[in-house]
Amino acid sequence: MAGKSGAAAAWLELIGKSRLQTFQDNFARAFNVAVNIHDLNGQPLTVWAQRPMFCFAIRQEHREQCDANFREDLARVREGETFIHVCPFGIARMYIPILFQNKPVAYAVVSGVCYPESLIPPALREKFHVTVCTREEAQNLLRFLDSALRLLNFNLSALHGLDRFAPSGEDSQDTSQPRRDNRISRREMDIVRLVCKGMSNKQIGTALAISETTVKTHISNILAKLNLHDRTQIAMHFYEKGLDDAAAEDTKG
Repeated sequence: MAGKSGAAAAWLELIGKSRLQTFQDNFARAFNVAVNIHDLNGQPLTVWAQRPMFCFAIRQEHREQCDANFREDLARVREGETFIHVCPFGIARMYIPILFQNKPVAYAVVSGVCYPESLIPPALREKFHVTVCTREEAQNLLRFLDSALRLLNFNLSALHGLDRFAPSGEDSQDTSQPRRDNRISRREMDIVRLVCKGMSNKQIGTALAISETTVKTHISNILAKLNLHDRTQIAMHFYEKGLDDAAAEDTKG
């Protein structure tokens, strides 16, 4: 399969992989389930939390059937559907699409769960750490994770009018752009606009004709100057400034 998609990479860079992994791991521990996050090609964006060992064991002998089931599930999640699929071997897998700019870019999958009526023998449930929950409990878990992941849907274009953003010119007065912060340079403001648009470092470098290393240096400088910690805070910092001020001042400084 191909590597993670550009949209998923941009979303992951904006959110922060370590923060996403921490959330996923804490969720898995809290509910005693296996969790992982993939892009829409089925490629993992994080490391499995509490790997679903029963699924891995079954797949060794039933790879073709498991792969066919997965392809059907992937087609549904690409359409933005949130659902639970009980596989022929009794494991209930939960799929939750993750939105960015209001479009699916990735999904979370919860596994290692079965219903009380499952035909998986108790000895195997214990051996492979399969968590038993009722259908109502599974639906509640699905709704909870879906609600949490929707908080990561940054519709930045709606917030900033970013479809009109471009590197600043000498006479720019577009009031849809975030207000200039006097602590950062004009070039760093160009970086800010593209970070807010959800671009990855590589995409920013291509847009501004600079190296990815230079982009990383600029972002590090921006974070240090503004006392921020990550790209998401950069976006929110300039969004909030835009609400407080009537117009952009890119022609200053």
